Amino acid sequence: MKKEREKPVQEYKFHYHFGDAVGSSDKYFMAHDLEEAKEMFEYSCEKRALDPEVTKIEQWNRWNSTWEVIDLDAADPSRN
Repeated sequence: MKKEREKPVQEYKFHYHFGDAVGSSDKYFMAHDLEEAKEMFEYSCEKRALDPEVTKIEQWNRWNSTWEVIDLDAADPSRN
């Protein structure tokens, strides 16, 4: 019996800020896909009772050693 391969994990970076804050912050997550990364980010915010505004989500491209911006409108159907 063949064992199914698990999807590899990817690194995601959430760039965000709070309302009238001067600076921005980043949170990093290792996840199998964007949905899983979003769930992790939301959980970490709920746990600390934070309400950040996400300005950008990026995914690490290990082959090019660069961060690639994920289009938030295309990634989240509820934003259409």
